[in-house]
Amino acid sequence: MTTSARRKMPPLWIFIIVFVTIYTAVSIGITVLFGFPWHVPMPIALVFGAGLPFLVLGLVLLVWSIRSLSMRRAMGKELFLDKSESKLITHGPYAYTRNPIYLAVLICLLGWFFLLRLTPLGFLVVIFGFHFFAVAKWEERELRQRFGPEYDEYRKRVPLFVPRLIRYKQQ
Repeated sequence: MTTSARRKMPPLWIFIIVFVTIYTAVSIGITVLFGFPWHVPMPIALVFGAGLPFLVLGLVLLVWSIRSLSMRRAMGKELFLDKSESKLITHGPYAYTRNPIYLAVLICLLGWFFLLRLTPLGFLVVIFGFHFFAVAKWEERELRQRFGPEYDEYRKRVPLFVPRLIRYKQQ
């Protein structure tokens, strides 16, 4: 596909800001509309015992994922390229899960939920979970078109989100 024939899209950061704003408003709306308490009561051991490790794990996974993919690609600069112009990334965290960036964001949100104990953050984790699943399925169709059997083989070996503890062997 030539440069002029590529689909033109707004920058990815615009979509990120829009979705975060909308989903945050929806989360707050659900909390208020249904009268949920603003704070979730939790033992302090759970707050720090789960919150900090989740937050650190999510941030480490996010940095590792972006470094493996490249910031340019992670921010959507290479969407809709054909196979001759791009490469399927199967190393680093992509050897354990096909969507490590989405997983990292969910883990970070979960960490913030435990640390801040805000009910809307709990809803935000669930909403973004559904969003990331839908986007991952859309991306899967895009990658199958672009990489064909190479992606199908990768897809068979590497799970969509929940990583396996043992990395698959590349041949």
